[in-house]
Amino acid sequence: MAAAPASAPTHSPASSSSSACRAGICSGGTTRPNLHSAAASAPGWRRRREPYPAVSVAAGSAQSAPGAVPVVDPKVDVLLDSVKWDSKGLAVAIAQNVDTGAILMQGFANKEALAKTISTRKATFFSRSRSSLWTKGETSMNFINVHDIFLDCDRDSIIYLGKPDGPTCHTGAETCYYTSVYDALQSSKPNEGRQVVTTLYSLEDTISRRQEEIVTEGGGKPSWTKKLLLDNQLLCSKIRALMSVLLFLHIIQ
Repeated sequence: MAAAPASAPTHSPASSSSSACRAGICSGGTTRPNLHSAAASAPGWRRRREPYPAVSVAAGSAQSAPGAVPVVDPKVDVLLDSVKWDSKGLAVAIAQNVDTGAILMQGFANKEALAKTISTRKATFFSRSRSSLWTKGETSMNFINVHDIFLDCDRDSIIYLGKPDGPTCHTGAETCYYTSVYDALQSSKPNEGRQVVTTLYSLEDTISRRQEEIVTEGGGKPSWTKKLLLDNQLLCSKIRALMSVLLFLHIIQ
């Protein structure tokens, strides 16, 4: 489900590592590594950071009646017709965080909801209980700003890939998916603070905890991660090696 690759970088591995150091990864002091910055600067990572250009959905200046499917651009109309809507005219619509990869929520969309999402770039769904459209955030102001939209291979489900303005779940959690089935089977209570994140963000969390342990625990035999955090020169050498590998992989793709 990755978006289109970014253009090839023009800097060398050495300059990439220098940029990483300037981003704070190799700086002195006790500032913990900012893997968000490292990932953003790595070739090929987060391949689409900015939304695609706006799409004009409405054809001409005609205004559709309230509750009716608006008159749309012919290309958008063809796309909407290509979706395999179910017998009720709906398809599953999933909102995914463009930065972390976390699944934020799942709802349903009809033609009008998808057309409105394309036009406004705000994740819009169809409420089956109210039989009406609703844009996520219209009450809480925690909109999901859509960067791209994907259809699966069968064209019967939709992904809104975007960046949320705040918590997505009505409970205040970042995502509606915070209940682990395996935890539940072990009689553990759901943890709303649990984050459904990608490997990179899990790694960052581990590094953050190791950084805290250096301050709170002090002595003892340090782990390899702690050694990197305590030795800026060693950390920089590993960052340079990593950036070189990422650049090489980007070039040969």
